[in-house]
Formats: sequence, structure tokens, C-alpha cells
Amino acid sequence: MARSDRSAVAKALDLLSALADAEGPLRLSELAERVGLHRATAYRSLAELIARNFVVRDENDRYMLGWALLRMTQGPAARHALADTARPMLSRLAAETERIAGVEVLEEGGCRVIETVRPERYQRFLGFGGEVFDPWRSASGLVLLAFSDTGRQESFLDSAVEAGEGGAQLRAQLRAVCREGYAFSSGGLDPLIADVAVPVRGAGGYCRAAVSVTGFVHDFDDEAVSRARHAAATAARALENLLDDSEAEGQRVS
Repeated sequence: MARSDRSAVAKALDLLSALADAEGPLRLSELAERVGLHRATAYRSLAELIARNFVVRDENDRYMLGWALLRMTQGPAARHALADTARPMLSRLAAETERIAGVEVLEEGGCRVIETVRPERYQRFLGFGGEVFDPWRSASGLVLLAFSDTGRQESFLDSAVEAGEGGAQLRAQLRAVCREGYAFSSGGLDPLIADVAVPVRGAGGYCRAAVSVTGFVHDFDDEAVSRARHAAATAARALENLLDDSEAEGQRVS
């Protein structure tokens, strides 16, 4: 049943939340039904969001999130919030694996390291904090690419080919990551460094970030990769729960 007692802001936020939870673009009728609005009301709210680039309508009259909203979620404030939320979980992961634990996100310019925690053994290891690098060069980047939307994935694949990477080989690698649910990379960022990464999922299966375990190549035999993979997966689920709880609290307050 359509509700008319919500403010204009609440209606707009409900529409944005529905698009964020969807597995793909939605038609007006689908959106209106999901948020409990009349089609005409949903259309007017969407028109305002489109005008400000928070929502985009494609050539098939389907709606999806726009770049204005995506830029907000990738801005410094959002990165700081994710780092603060992830830090306790990363500390536990670093202690358990005795390797560098990190969380990364995919931005327009590449894969950005949001936060890392180093165990004592790696305290003198430099780099990674806040860096942005080509996503195909690390396990975390491969995870973020593999679970990204088609348009963004294709854009980075084109960049990889321009950089001399084999497009067919990289596509096969991404399919394997999707199938297996994790990635392992050795020597991509540095000849001495390897990493294991898993996705951090959101509503509708959206990949919000990657949790990674990074160390020296000689520390990653098959058994170590398996242990790191499972530890990272446990940490990723914990981070998902923290993020979901934070979002639910925000919805209750609003």
C-alpha cells in the first residue's frame, strides 16, 4: 500500500536505499512498489534526484544510482568512517595471521587502501596506507573488480589492456574469483609481496570493500593461503555486521 505520510526527504532516501539494495537497474513501477509510493510520487522524487545526479535513468527507462551519490560514498569522510569501523576487526585479523590486515575500496582512479594494521613483524614495512593502485595488481583489487558492476569492470579492463595486461586472461581470472569467492596475488604490487582478499558484501550482494591479508611471498604456501582466506572471510563477515548495524541505527534515528 502506498504511503503519503513521509516527507520529501524520506521518500528520496527510501528510493536511494531501494536502488542500493537492488541487484540491477529498476523500472519506475518496481521502485514505486518496493518503497510503497504511488508511481506519480516516485516519478517526481526521482526527477529531483536525477537533476542532481544522485540517480541516473538509462535508455530503457530503468533507474540506478548516479555518480553524485557514489562520489559521496568515496569521499574522505566516508573513508574515515570505514577505517574507524574496520580498525578493531583488522587488529584481530593481523594478530591472528601475523600479517598485514587491510581494507580496500574501488574508486574511479583505482583500488584505494583505506586502513591497514601491521603486526610486530611488519612494523617496519612501508607503504600501502592511503595508496591508490591499479586493481589488477593485487588480490584486493581483483576481488573488487570481480564483484563490481559491468560498466566499471569493463572500464578497468580496458585500462588493463592499455597497460599491457592480457584481457582474456584477466577476464578468466575475475570469473575464477567470483566462483571461488576470494583472490590470491603474488608479486603484483611488489616482487616480494603477496596477498589474499575476500569481498565485504552489502545488501543485494553489492561489494562494498575488500578485506585483505598481505605478507612476504615466501610466507604464503598453500596452507598459509587457505588459513589467510578463512581468517579474512571471518573478518569480512564481522565488518558486514558492523556496517549493517550502523546503517540500521541510522535508519532508526531518521
